[in-house]
Amino acid sequence: MRKRIVFSAFAFAIVWSTAVVFAQDQATAPSFKEGDTWQFNIVRKGGIASSTEFNEGIYELSFTQGKVKLFEVSGNQKNEIEVKPDGPTQSLLTLVGKSEQSATLKFPFSVGQKWTYDYVTRPAGQIRDQNRSVEVNVAGVEQITTPAGSFKAYKLVRTESWSAGKRGNRQGGQMVTYFYSRETRSIVKLSSESEGSGASIETELIKFTPGP
Repeated sequence: MRKRIVFSAFAFAIVWSTAVVFAQDQATAPSFKEGDTWQFNIVRKGGIASSTEFNEGIYELSFTQGKVKLFEVSGNQKNEIEVKPDGPTQSLLTLVGKSEQSATLKFPFSVGQKWTYDYVTRPAGQIRDQNRSVEVNVAGVEQITTPAGSFKAYKLVRTESWSAGKRGNRQGGQMVTYFYSRETRSIVKLSSESEGSGASIETELIKFTPGP
């Protein structure tokens, strides 16, 4: 009986200490190296989920001369994409925490933290700006596997709503779940679903090449 009690206490101590480590563990701002390269595959389901996102396909991000360059990949061909201060290119830069528009990755962060931010965007084909409000919650740590490998990743849940016009009438919302890895210094997987439409986007890291 005494051995059983000692064993139970020991097991509890291990679980407790692990929980404390996770709670205290922080994701600090990444330090990129010249030549760091990420490739992501984007898949849409159920129609267009958001006009602020890129169409499905493979996209490459490369850290070169102090900034991130974007490319659309088709077979052996890569076409560079111009980075703009608004719209889909900012969504891609969010994957490595380099978006000037989005504060989804607000370093440093740890499990249990929350933050909010607002921004203004004009989706493609719209004549009016949208006012967007965002809340991000660091929900936990999970082991995530993608074609690029298996990674311990922070789970961040982002809820977003938007409105337009002077009255600010609510027009829609979206929930996005991100998994961020310190090993790749990037999001390794995300899934988003637009409110009411059932449309979703799945994005995952398929290749990471660290700089020399």
